[in-house]
Amino acid sequence: MKRRKRWLAAIMAAVMSMTLAACGGGAATSGQTTAAGSTEAPDTKAAADTKAPAEGGKTVITLWHAMGGVNGEATEALVKAFNESQNEIEVKSEYQGTYDDLITKLKAAMQSGNMPDVCQMYDIGTKFMTDSGYAIPVQDMFATTNFDPSTVMNIITSYYTVDGKQMSMPFNVSTPMLYYNKDVFKAAGLDPNTPPKTFDEVLEFSKKIVESKAAPVGYAQAIYGWFFEQQIAGQGKYYANNENGRKAPATEVDFLNNGAGLKIFETWKKLMDSGYAANYGSTTADTQTAFFSGQTAMIIESTAILKNATASSDFEIGTGYLPKIDASAADGGVIIGGASLWMMDNKDEAKKNAAWKFIEFTTTPDSQATWSMSTGYFAVNPKAYETPAMKDFIAQNPNFTTAINQLKDTPVNGYTAGVLSGVATESRKLFNEAMEKTYDGTYTPEQAIDFLAEKVNAAIANYNSSTK
Repeated sequence: MKRRKRWLAAIMAAVMSMTLAACGGGAATSGQTTAAGSTEAPDTKAAADTKAPAEGGKTVITLWHAMGGVNGEATEALVKAFNESQNEIEVKSEYQGTYDDLITKLKAAMQSGNMPDVCQMYDIGTKFMTDSGYAIPVQDMFATTNFDPSTVMNIITSYYTVDGKQMSMPFNVSTPMLYYNKDVFKAAGLDPNTPPKTFDEVLEFSKKIVESKAAPVGYAQAIYGWFFEQQIAGQGKYYANNENGRKAPATEVDFLNNGAGLKIFETWKKLMDSGYAANYGSTTADTQTAFFSGQTAMIIESTAILKNATASSDFEIGTGYLPKIDASAADGGVIIGGASLWMMDNKDEAKKNAAWKFIEFTTTPDSQATWSMSTGYFAVNPKAYETPAMKDFIAQNPNFTTAINQLKDTPVNGYTAGVLSGVATESRKLFNEAMEKTYDGTYTPEQAIDFLAEKVNAAIANYNSSTK
């Protein structure tokens, strides 16, 4: 325990940027510091207040999560369903605010010894959680209940697998995709059922849309580092060396040397300079609003906003795969975003087993079908899509099929597993700065990518030195 506390004290300074560097204000999408669709909810009591040893003979465990609004209601419904499914365990669910709020509170709980038993953690917190030594790998529990790891799609579990071991269980999962206005496509003489597949086509379509006056703007995308990471993976390239930090801890970025980063900056700069696209900044809600209001005909966003997009728009929405920078990259694909459930090591065997049984329950077909239909996130268990309720839902929401198929078509490899980094949030903030300066002409694409690589490399070095 002393070793873990010394490690935590050393790393706090290195990872503090994770709690300060929000990737865009306002509404957020998967991979950002606020869960998609969340709204603020009252804070809850600390885990220590609710961790009674038993109630009516039940083992009581605590779940910390960052799901507010509609997603919070779905989380509470999932917890209630588990509690009612058996009489041995009671899960007490506690909302902790945004993802950044949650990780800040968890760090304090690690020091005080009052950790929850199960903790939701956003994707980019994976390196921190693994390095902390306070988490129990979920794979260590598989044999206790004969859990079949193929229950969850391997393209999803690959993100949360470190050194060959699955560390946590995917919970709320999404990927980015293209959203477009079918009414505008028709007005511009474009096929409303054929979205662009590459950024060259995005530019071509945007030109037709603007010049036909079907919409003021053809395309827009928020300045958001998650999209940058996606396009690196889409080219079949690594973000960082040592195979994205999964073969060994990353020591520097790879996107500078492999050319993937520069190609992205050049492509997006060309698109924005064309006059047919627009930049609404790093607040993702602003880009979403421009789309919902008909100001722009196309955006890229998380699959998790699909329900909100449909409800917020008075036109027919179409969806397509995330446009590619390089269409010839056969090994490329999308990276998952969102968050997963982690088991915290409280040195209590009964609570550990109870925590695992709850996590296992969240992966069942019925649980996943209900969760997906309620929130818009993926069902991580393929069998969820075979349930009658889910089949009816997809039939009524055909755009949901795009997200499912895109994930199925993504190859499972080191590129699409995503970068394992202890400075991911800081890196995304640095990307925002570099991209903004590229769009306004302060930096050329070459200068921007050099700036980004230098700053991220320094952050990685600082993190690595603090964890030795």
